[in-house]
Amino acid sequence: MTPTSLIIVTDRGSLKAYKVIETPARGAGLRLVQAFETTDAHGRYQDKLTDQAGRFPVGDGIGGGGGRHQNSIAERQGMEAENDRRIFRQLADSITEVVRREGKEGWSFAAPASIHTAVVELLPAEVRDRIVEHVKSDLVNIELASLPQHFRSLQPI
Repeated sequence: MTPTSLIIVTDRGSLKAYKVIETPARGAGLRLVQAFETTDAHGRYQDKLTDQAGRFPVGDGIGGGGGRHQNSIAERQGMEAENDRRIFRQLADSITEVVRREGKEGWSFAAPASIHTAVVELLPAEVRDRIVEHVKSDLVNIELASLPQHFRSLQPI
């Protein structure tokens, strides 16, 4: 089995990369080498999209529409899908950069099941093929001391 030299944990909003440091007395230790927050993953669409141009009135103000503007739900879903693609691409690009810089051997990857496959599919083959272990859990916000126990590749044999 290829040893893990790097652990990357991510969710929709952030990414953390840890270098695995082997110590003879205490086993594997982790040192943070990169932390990254995606700005597109936070906030509501109403707060991000303030331009009213292009919106069409529901009514003329007489027939109960009150002159309000409304976009179709399909338009909003298309924006959400595009935003997800942008976030996943940004995460994959950041992972590729840190793996090429820090991951001398294999590396382990943890992400929530809802985004795990989408991010892995966007990785270049030479980066994706070096993944030693996949963990489909959100481990971004857990304590550093408890992170190694979620990876079998870091457990003593």
